This record gives sequence, C-alpha cells and structure tokens, in this order.
Amino acid sequence: MGKFTSRLLLVIGLATIGTSNLFSQRNFGFYSGFQNLSPSHYYNPSWNGNNKIYFSIGMGLHSAGLSNSGFKLKDFLTSRPQDDSLVVDPAGAINKLAKLNYLGINAQNEIIGFGLKKGKNYYSFGILNRLDMSFAYPKDFVQLIFEGNGKEFLGKRANLDGLAIDAVSYIEYGFGFNRELNSKWKVGGRVKLLSGISNVKTKKSVLGLTTDATTFDLTIDGEYDIRTAGIPDSNSVFDNNSFYNFKNRGVALDLGFTYKATEKITLNGSLLDVGSIKWTQNIHNYEDRDFSYTFQGVDINEALNDTNYFQTLNDSLGDIFFINPTNNSYRTSLPVRLIVGGQYEINRLLSTGVVWFSDFTNGNYRPTWMLAGSLHVKNWFVVNMNYTVSSRSANNVGLGIALKGGGASFFISSDNVLAYLWPSSAKIAHMSTGLGFVIGREKKPKIVEE
Repeated sequence: MGKFTSRLLLVIGLATIGTSNLFSQRNFGFYSGFQNLSPSHYYNPSWNGNNKIYFSIGMGLHSAGLSNSGFKLKDFLTSRPQDDSLVVDPAGAINKLAKLNYLGINAQNEIIGFGLKKGKNYYSFGILNRLDMSFAYPKDFVQLIFEGNGKEFLGKRANLDGLAIDAVSYIEYGFGFNRELNSKWKVGGRVKLLSGISNVKTKKSVLGLTTDATTFDLTIDGEYDIRTAGIPDSNSVFDNNSFYNFKNRGVALDLGFTYKATEKITLNGSLLDVGSIKWTQNIHNYEDRDFSYTFQGVDINEALNDTNYFQTLNDSLGDIFFINPTNNSYRTSLPVRLIVGGQYEINRLLSTGVVWFSDFTNGNYRPTWMLAGSLHVKNWFVVNMNYTVSSRSANNVGLGIALKGGGASFFISSDNVLAYLWPSSAKIAHMSTGLGFVIGREKKPKIVEE
C-alpha cells in the first residue's frame, strides 16, 4: 500500500472515530479561483465557464469530504514518560469535546453535465447523486463508552440529549440559467427536481442513563422521534430503480449574483438548496414519549428455573425501545447554505478574496470564514490556495489546480491538504476532482491602453 493511500485511509478513519461535523463539503476552490470552470455554477448559479459549450458524462465533478468538530487523533494518544512510546488516552480526547459534537460525511457526483453560452445568457443542465449525513452525539456518550457507568456517572444521570443521526441521499436534476444584465450585474438561478433514495431524520432525542449509587440499578429515560425512508426491512429488498422513479419527490432552488463593484473588486453571493423532499416509500417511523425503564440486573435463580426468562426480558425491552413503527409519509428540508464573498484583482496574474459561509440545519447555524489567493496564467492554468476556520479547527489550508487545453478541462482540489500530510492533527478532509470537455472559448473585450 502506497504512502498516499495509507494517509488517506488514516484521515477517513480519523473522521469516522472522532466526534465530528460535516455539512455539505464546501469545495472552497470554486470560491478562490475556479469561478470560470463550468461546474462552478453548482456553487453560484451566476457563474459559468468561459467556454461556449461544456459537457461531461460521469467525470465532470466528484467530491467527498469529512469534517470533525471533536478531538483530533493526536488528542487520543499520549507519550509514556519512560520510553516516549504512544499509548491510548481516552481522557485526553474526552477533555477536548464540546457538550454536543458532530460527525459528518458528504459526497457529490455529477452523472451528466451540460452548459451552453448564448450571447449574454448561459443555460445549464446537470444530474447529480448527492449524500449528506450528520451524526450528533454528546460528550457524556463518549465518556460512557470509554469509562463505563461507574466513576463520574455513579449516582448521576449521564446526559445523552441530542444523540441523533440525519442523513439524506437523492438524485438531483438541475436546470440552470444566468444572464449578464449589464457591465456590473450578473444573476442566475437553478431549479432542481429531486428523487429521494433514502433518509434518516431524528426529529427529537432526549435520553438519559442513571446508575443508582447503592443498588447499581440502571434507569434509562427520555423520548425520541425518528423517521426513516427508503431503507429496506427484513421483509423487503433494496430497489435500485428507486434512484430515479420520483416516488420520494422534491423540489429545490439555487440563487446567485455577481456584482462588479469596481475594475478591481467583484462581490458575489449565493443561496443554495432551498427546498425539501416528501418521503413516501419504505416508511418506518419510530416514536416513544416520556418512557422510563429500570434494569435491576439478571436474577440467576429465575434465569435457571424459567426457560422463558430471557425471552420475557427481551420482549419487555422491545415494548419500550422498539415499538411498532408507523408508515406515515413525511417531509424533510435540505441543509440550506448561504455564501457571500468578494475578490480583489491585484493584477492580471494574481487575485485575493474573502468568503463567509453558513450552514443552516435543524435550526443550527455554523459559520466558516475563508481567505484565498489565486494565480491565473492566461486561460489554461489556475492555482488557488485558501485558509479556512471551520468545525472548531483553524489549521485548514486548501490547494487546487485547474488545467484547460485540447478541448478538455481538468481540476483537482482539496479543502485541507494538511490532512494528507499530518492526518493525526486534522479535523477536516476533502478531495474534489473533475474532467469535462469544452468547445469554443468566450472572447473577452480588448483593453485599449490610453
């Protein structure tokens, strides 16, 4: 196994075992130098490539990301004084956790992409396969796993409020349009038809575990409301046709603008994924309100003398935690993103910029700031670099390159290249790449020197 592959696997493992939070991967490269690439219209509908025709089938845009709001891998390890060897130290990681932490995974794959420039208008169409997943769990949950219900939790309620998973997978069919209104303003939008594949939605999760300090009885209490769709049960099989049959249908909207404030300064903004999906296929909803159950341990005498003892215990637990699901359809909103930024053109080769990102999910707001710079060598080569503060992490450096030539357009970019160099210190990992084909370059007006 190569060194790069080993580092990549370590980064993925880090984000999987850590308490983390990833909402839609940002693809920061498109805000820090890739605005003239054709896939840029997915991030601001007023942007488009500077070619007359663009198309791709299966290669245009592939992106995946992980983000971590909890501990880093190095927080989980400590040096042993006598020989400096590394040993696992859960306490070090637990101390780094916030009250509520997040794990997230996001992927976006373009199946078909097309763009056409006609005068001041740009028309686009794209089919994407998208996945957004967020797993939230409190600090006490991690502490229970590593320390058990003794020590600090003896005679005390472990707070598991907020333990939740939210995941959505769907196919997106987007029809986009943008137009140059004048020399300063450019606006665009995209209407998206959605075909839901699967969903898990935690609407409510209030849970607690108490260990009696004298008898050591365990009491679990709380309430939960979990909705699921598109996930086959033991009596059904997964249907690949559900990807495209629109049985779980939805609609969403993207909006964007670009404003040329001065010859050197350009402002832009976009509002993405304003919409929802109604889930009607393979519905299983689980809800239990205000439950409380005390487990007093296993009575050895009863267990030995009653052959149905464990079956009765299992049925009792099932009645409390796994009640019969309902099959009512429901609707979920997409994670909405708002992005505002500005770029300053230093000269024909260099530009710099600042961007503010915000995610709105389940009433939560999470901001990200980015500083960026890019190098443009005519129309065929771009290098961008950015620095971001996100997910309680300030050591994120992104890097990307884009090449055009021979009728092809290629890019590769990462929101945090440091994750591949020092994975034990990373909270964010991301990779994006794409290959499309272009025909005809848009002519720029000649600048007349006075």
